[in-house]
Amino acid sequence: MTSQVTSVIIIPSYNEKLALPELLNELKEGLTELDAVLIMDDSDRETSNAIELECRKTLEGASLIFDFDNSGSKSGRGAAIRRGLSKALIEFPKATHFLECDADGSHRPVDILRIKESASEADLLVGSRYLATSQIVGWPISRRIFSWILNKIIPRATSVELRDITNGLRRYSRDSVCEILSVPQINTGFIYLSEQAIVLTRQGRKIEEEPIVFVDRTLGQSTVTWREISHSLIGVMKLLISKK
Repeated sequence: MTSQVTSVIIIPSYNEKLALPELLNELKEGLTELDAVLIMDDSDRETSNAIELECRKTLEGASLIFDFDNSGSKSGRGAAIRRGLSKALIEFPKATHFLECDADGSHRPVDILRIKESASEADLLVGSRYLATSQIVGWPISRRIFSWILNKIIPRATSVELRDITNGLRRYSRDSVCEILSVPQINTGFIYLSEQAIVLTRQGRKIEEEPIVFVDRTLGQSTVTWREISHSLIGVMKLLISKK
């Protein structure tokens, strides 16, 4: 029952017919009646219906909400997550923790569950790829360089104390979700991850990191386009001049 749920995992998805059901299959052994999964899918209607069917088979009996964006186009990771956070607050009134993670399997279920169960009392707990014991597996050198540059520039320019401000495995307190949603959104793509951290830092919220092993996808194809990457660079500029 949704009234019992204390932890919600929000997963933005776009055409993840292979990776998402596999992720849920590996996650389900670590979930209880106190957990819920909220999938925010931007695929076309036919693809979305097929993915939902597979997800419900996989998580049979578990609390699962599958939300389809009727716009018919990819809204962006940030837009999907913000939509999911808003929905989760309403659907799960007793939830105290809200997680987000990627649908493509880059975030290992063992790390997702560890972040979910962490004893940390931080308002934002980030699964970090850039701590001493963290690892990145399978990324090409171009992705490593791009990510490294963003995670050096953005924290220094915005005074956010994070080694990894762009990773999408993270856990929020209920108060921090309300704080994020109270501020107008600037970016709709993956750079919204940085935007969320900036909002919470400027409100004095507690932020911490824990190490993870990040693995490049092995199922399906990347949904990140060069257009999104260029938009992310524009988004970085918007963040740097923002006075949120």
